[in-house]
Amino acid sequence: MTAIKTAFAPRLVTSTDLPKPSQPLIRKIPTDRISRKDSLAFWHRVTLATVRSDAPDLSARQLAMLMSIYLEDGLHTVRSLAKHLGVTKAAISRATDSLCKLGYIERKPDHRDKRSVVLARTSAGIHFLSEFADIIQAERH
Repeated sequence: MTAIKTAFAPRLVTSTDLPKPSQPLIRKIPTDRISRKDSLAFWHRVTLATVRSDAPDLSARQLAMLMSIYLEDGLHTVRSLAKHLGVTKAAISRATDSLCKLGYIERKPDHRDKRSVVLARTSAGIHFLSEFADIIQAERH
């Protein structure tokens, strides 16, 4: 994989950061930190800002997959992403097709397994997520 220089510096997620299969994907936070209503209002503002932008609308699955590829270290295949996100390989394949058409990821040969492909980052995907992160930061304040 080629390194792409960017202002976007993702935090690497380790296996200890990920929930175990038996754990819920959404972790509970103490209620004194932020209310449910405030959480929903924040996400509503972020969603509105993204809908109003010129960027393509991504499904929650596509966005989760894209962020996994950019934030989590290592090689990403359809099989590994399906397992990580808890969805079928067919669902990941459809999302891959859409994200490749947008230029946000690309398929590359997996040199370890000729039957498989690696899903790799692109500069367009980095740009999209950088702008997405900017929207989130702007809505926090």
